[in-house]
Amino acid sequence: MRSARAIRFSVAAAAAALIGLSTQLPLWTLKMEAPQYRHGLFLHVFGTGMTGDVRELSILNHYIGMPPIEAPALETSLFPIGIAFLLALTLLSPLHRWVRRAAVAATVAVPLSILADLQWRLYSFGHSLDPKAPIRLKPFTPLVLGETHMGNFESHGMVSWGFWSLVAAAVLLVLAERISNGFLRRGTRPSRDAGLGVAAGLAVLLLGPAQLSAQSAGALQARIDAAPRGATVVVPAGHYAGPIAIRGPLTLTAEGAVTIDGGGRGSVVTITGDQVTFRGFAVRNSGRDVTEEAAGIKATGNGHRIEQNDVRDVYFGIHLGNGSYVTVRGNRIVPGERHGARPGHGISAWHLRDSEIAANQIADARDGIYLSFTDRVTVTGNRVTRCRYGLHSMYSHEARFEGNEAAANLLGAALMMSDRLVLKGNRIREHRAGPAAYGVLLKDIGGLIAEDNHIVANRVGIYAESVPADGTGEAVFAGNLIAGNETGLALQSTAALTLTRNRIAENLADVRPLGRQLSAGMRWTRDGRGNSWSAYRGYDADGDGIGDQPHRVEDALDALIRRSPMTQAFLYTPAHLALEAAARLFPLFRQPPVLVDERPLMTVNGVLR
Repeated sequence: MRSARAIRFSVAAAAAALIGLSTQLPLWTLKMEAPQYRHGLFLHVFGTGMTGDVRELSILNHYIGMPPIEAPALETSLFPIGIAFLLALTLLSPLHRWVRRAAVAATVAVPLSILADLQWRLYSFGHSLDPKAPIRLKPFTPLVLGETHMGNFESHGMVSWGFWSLVAAAVLLVLAERISNGFLRRGTRPSRDAGLGVAAGLAVLLLGPAQLSAQSAGALQARIDAAPRGATVVVPAGHYAGPIAIRGPLTLTAEGAVTIDGGGRGSVVTITGDQVTFRGFAVRNSGRDVTEEAAGIKATGNGHRIEQNDVRDVYFGIHLGNGSYVTVRGNRIVPGERHGARPGHGISAWHLRDSEIAANQIADARDGIYLSFTDRVTVTGNRVTRCRYGLHSMYSHEARFEGNEAAANLLGAALMMSDRLVLKGNRIREHRAGPAAYGVLLKDIGGLIAEDNHIVANRVGIYAESVPADGTGEAVFAGNLIAGNETGLALQSTAALTLTRNRIAENLADVRPLGRQLSAGMRWTRDGRGNSWSAYRGYDADGDGIGDQPHRVEDALDALIRRSPMTQAFLYTPAHLALEAAARLFPLFRQPPVLVDERPLMTVNGVLR
């Protein structure tokens, strides 16, 4: 009898450990998918709160009139009380079969009650829409388990690890009698303290790593704090727990393979003061709370150098703010998607001046490199892939983007509400998926010089709207290759660009007006030189490199495509050729030209077109 009870206490201790574990794991997860969110948005529900893309989901909900997402006060206050009651029942269950049955019933009822409460909450959210919202939807009910369609979003509700921990605890309690009988039939006689041993072992497993990490973090931070101003601290190879804080002037370099793990709390490395060099580290595991803007490396101040680090499994990669003369060079940044949280930007610069972001490799971030309210920042030689926007400028002035490669993002370079920009020598390619598959997007830009870029194999090579923004600046595209796109240039009637010496080749449509016609301010020649067009059918009798006849874009099918995009399927078919022939033979069918390049080039930089 004493042995059977010891076994039941062991099983009860294991079930209690699972119940305790459920308080640290998400009980339920919601994933929201849409074309503009490549990796989805996630909401993770715990017994005492929520994590994930809460802020961004609340912003989206605002547009359809749904209340902000907040953890319900009643449920989150009752959950710890319910867990304490459940633990007490579980630990007392070996004393009597009726206590065990009550523990089993309670352990089964709790996860089912959680699902029922979540479904009611989802129903309430979907039926509490503000009729004055910008976007109006009919009331709807997202499913707590399964898929639901809402406009262009799909929601996927699913139970998570915390839920299954409670289910596993219930299964253990149900099988406690059978487990004890099985041990006794095999002649196993565990100690009366087996339950305490299991609980102690679990405590060591759960609390031991945290204690060890705290000691490592304290040791590294103590070395940093003890270093004199301007000193160099060489960190030996090893795995160190963070977060850590560095105040300059100070140099911190890694000797061999050095990993700093933030333990999922805030920014892993925080740099303040001036003249800090941080070089050669592997930085991992920042916090995921959107509101705190946690980063692998967060820096404020002047004169810092952040070089040759490997930053992964973080929210923001490197977050720079309120500083000047900062260099970020040679880092590898992959924020990733651990815990399902949509990542932040690879490199984010806010109120930064006279700084350089160079030779970094960035993947799987929100935006690869994001400039906001910056002045005279140079972005050069970086490679950005699999992000939302590769290069992104907002409210920034005199930024230079030179020699970068942006490939296979949702959008290559988004330049908006900025002035006096330079876009030179970049390779922007293969942006073909999603609703904004542009190589370059220009919106509300003042002055712009775009030279020697390769903008190829995108759905839209260049999209422009309100450029120049105030009508006083100039946006010049010179010497670029715009080729192999579905549409080379998609231009709103507010875009007045100057194009000269560009090679515009092998696009399904070279130029497409997005209004009734192009702006009268569009210029296709400068200093007597137009552009090279693969579709040009003229000749150069005098051999001066300039076509003797203007190049006209007056595709009759293109006019139909603008009215009905489905007709694009007939491009370069016999139907297309017949329509073009009819337009030439019968002027009644001829459309006004989309554009006229008076000085088309036969060669670009000496190369035959």
